[in-house]
Amino acid sequence: MSFFDDALGGEESIFKNDIALDPSFVPKLIPYRENEQHTVAGAIKPLFEKKNGRNLIIFGSPGIGKTVATKHVLDELEEKAEDISVLFINCWKKNTSYKIITEICNLLNYPWAQNKRSEEILGSLISKMNKTQVVFVLDEADQLEDLDFLYHVVEDIYRKTLILIVNDEEWINSIDERVKSRLMLSKVEFKKYSLEEIYEILKQRVGYAFYEGVIGLEEIKMISDKTFEIGDLRVGLFLLKESGNIAEARNSRKISKDDVSKAIGNMVNYNHKELDEDERQILELIKQNPGLSFSELHQEYVKSGGDKTERTLHRKVSSLIDARAVRIEKDELKRKFFVK
Repeated sequence: MSFFDDALGGEESIFKNDIALDPSFVPKLIPYRENEQHTVAGAIKPLFEKKNGRNLIIFGSPGIGKTVATKHVLDELEEKAEDISVLFINCWKKNTSYKIITEICNLLNYPWAQNKRSEEILGSLISKMNKTQVVFVLDEADQLEDLDFLYHVVEDIYRKTLILIVNDEEWINSIDERVKSRLMLSKVEFKKYSLEEIYEILKQRVGYAFYEGVIGLEEIKMISDKTFEIGDLRVGLFLLKESGNIAEARNSRKISKDDVSKAIGNMVNYNHKELDEDERQILELIKQNPGLSFSELHQEYVKSGGDKTERTLHRKVSSLIDARAVRIEKDELKRKFFVK
């Protein structure tokens, strides 16, 4: 055996397809989420018969497959149904009714003028959408700053399915009663993956992302253990990619345990997020009062001089959960917040 068998050539890479390690990548198979995907598909099926679909709220911790599993169903839907429009909107980026309306114009290739009022644009869109069936998916819906658009969807669109994806199911209790009562949402909970499930999912991604033999089972196990500890599959994807980059930097065809250890060490900045003043205040309140429910947190927030609405507070808390600065524990009566 040559001493240089493991050395990469100048143009070589250990990555077959590094896009497969991106959190937005949708694999051909989504393991361990079959039941949840069947529920999503079931809510959409009435649209095939030109009937109104069901509305869903999908909830669960960040990084456990809510978005990927939903997108997988939508991809299949778009292949099978040409007369059903699919509108997927990320509310981190489009967090107001106006931004959502303009995004729908883009998705439907519908021309709009900036000097038009949003009500005029929306009226034209509603007429267009009512000629067909529509699936609305609002990912990270707990980031919405206003809910006017939701009201119009529920009231004015004839044949639709509305899917809201959030981290915390309690968000629904913070929205306007007139909207909530009309939504008629069915709940779909995504539970955290077990250690074994994380291991198998990461093994699957390795097959998509790397050439055969690049990473061994022990190294995948190290990454799985760290991912399970943090509870976010995106961490595992980050560690796989970072380990590969470290191996390539030392000109190796294989990822070693040392590469994985260095990748884990490089995670110091993975969770880094610049907090705004309100988020720092909320984090401090939870730190001082661990185990608060949302209503108790809201009371403490108001007492300490906070002036944001209950819905905005929910959005800020969701942002902290997504950044893994705050964790949730559930008991039979309420959900409690703790600083991680």
